[in-house]
Amino acid sequence: MKKNAVDQLNKSGLPTAELDADCLLQFLLDKDKTYILMNRDLELTEEQVKLFDSYIEQRKTGLPIAYITHKKEFYGTEFYVDENVLIPKPDTEILVEEAVKSIIKFSQKDKDRTFVIRIADVCTGSGCIAISIVKDVLLKTDNVQFEVVMTDLSLEALNVARKNIYDILDASTTILCEAGIVQSGDHRAMIKLINGDLLCFQKGFDFVFSNPPYVPHKMVEELLTDGRSEPVMALDGDIDFYDGKEIKSDDGLCLIKRLIPEAYKSLNKGGMFFMESGEYQTENVRKLFYDCGFKNIATVKDLEGQERVTFGGKE
Repeated sequence: MKKNAVDQLNKSGLPTAELDADCLLQFLLDKDKTYILMNRDLELTEEQVKLFDSYIEQRKTGLPIAYITHKKEFYGTEFYVDENVLIPKPDTEILVEEAVKSIIKFSQKDKDRTFVIRIADVCTGSGCIAISIVKDVLLKTDNVQFEVVMTDLSLEALNVARKNIYDILDASTTILCEAGIVQSGDHRAMIKLINGDLLCFQKGFDFVFSNPPYVPHKMVEELLTDGRSEPVMALDGDIDFYDGKEIKSDDGLCLIKRLIPEAYKSLNKGGMFFMESGEYQTENVRKLFYDCGFKNIATVKDLEGQERVTFGGKE
């Protein structure tokens, strides 16, 4: 059966046909790769066969494995994803790593003091950035508490983030259009989800993070020709969806040009802003940081050596 699935995927032009079939079998059986290898003669039930066939049919269209299984590992944690959010990418883990290092350094100024750190995750999508940062910092420190604001213009995306908050941080929350706070399971993080544009007029942050839409409009059309089905709203940096879906630029920086000044204004003195962008934009992004008043601006490269995450501080 697996051979037939691999043949079908190969005919569809998918370069990872065997790996895809293995991943879908593991998901179907809720078993790891070793189990699949050790039980090659395992017979599936009729219901399992139908389900597996449906997975293969979906994958043949180009639909990513993560949207079929609704699972994606990011920064060592399994997140729920669906077609309302971007699939978390390994490159974004660079942002989380840099943010965690900065927050821990901030908290080590006085180890006897409890730091209440206020953070914002703008265009949060699945919530993978804020959730990963909170989870990792709380594991590595005992003198940090968080006040977290997570915003997104997509209500559907916030529903995904809410599920991940509940599953990963053991927190129950509701999506809010105005102020309201709930507490996570370990009582060291207060989380607020807001359905709205960028920072939603929130201020007083120590750290702001964002993986905003930054792909140029023409590149978005090319990206989506393979059937990957990721939301255009989360990709296209040239359309301001808050302002009527009008294409306003051709460099992917339309939203970013609004976001960077907002982030600067929302930060406390000494606060920091971390943002992911395309390697083809980073020179312009650094200039935008500089023009807004950010200091100590730097860009970190991703796993392929491409400039990916830019950050700066507010004096």
